Amino acid sequence: MIGTLIVDDARAVRKSVRELLEATDDIEVIGEASNGRDAVQLARALRPDVVLMDLRMPDGDGLDAIEALSGIGVTDPIPIIAFTTFHLDEYVYGALERGAVGFLLKKNPGDIPAAIRAAVNANALQSPAIRERLMADYARSGRARHPRTASTTAAQAPSGEPSLSELLTERELEVVAGVAHGLSNREISQWLTMSENTVKWHIANMLDKTGASNRTQLAHWASQRGLNP
Repeated sequence: MIGTLIVDDARAVRKSVRELLEATDDIEVIGEASNGRDAVQLARALRPDVVLMDLRMPDGDGLDAIEALSGIGVTDPIPIIAFTTFHLDEYVYGALERGAVGFLLKKNPGDIPAAIRAAVNANALQSPAIRERLMADYARSGRARHPRTASTTAAQAPSGEPSLSELLTERELEVVAGVAHGLSNREISQWLTMSENTVKWHIANMLDKTGASNRTQLAHWASQRGLNP
């Protein structure tokens, strides 16, 4: 069973999500919290497999909770799915930076079980609307292209840091380009003609090199340093 913690300040939302998940055969709700502060305490005590995290809450918002549970430097991060009413704003970008593995819109509750299963299997799953707008935003800034026409040319890294080409191998740059476009391990393996196990090995190696906690954070880390996926 996949132990899940639901975090939302609206009791009605928590109730409806719990009822949805209790109807599945493989997901168990092991706790609920109404704010980020309590979410951190409960998550550390219960060690859920996945946290479904609202972003905007009183008395400790979701962003701080995500960083505390899954940010860079956390030794045993918990997969967190940002559960939001909003498509794209500073909160969604903040969740990405702080360690969320995926995003879902509250208007699409039917996607929740699949998102939880994907998070456990280390595959970020984003609401299609959010992913499309993320990629459109990257494209407007000239940083994104379809991975099948990917360029692994990296811009200069922040001052004092090694460039992407110095830190990552050419193959790793290709893999992280696929990750940045939301491709699953299977899709990356088909695109690059390598086994899924090899893709997983490359991703694990890059997480170790960069200090990122998950594949979503890894992709954002690379895009900030000039990856042209």
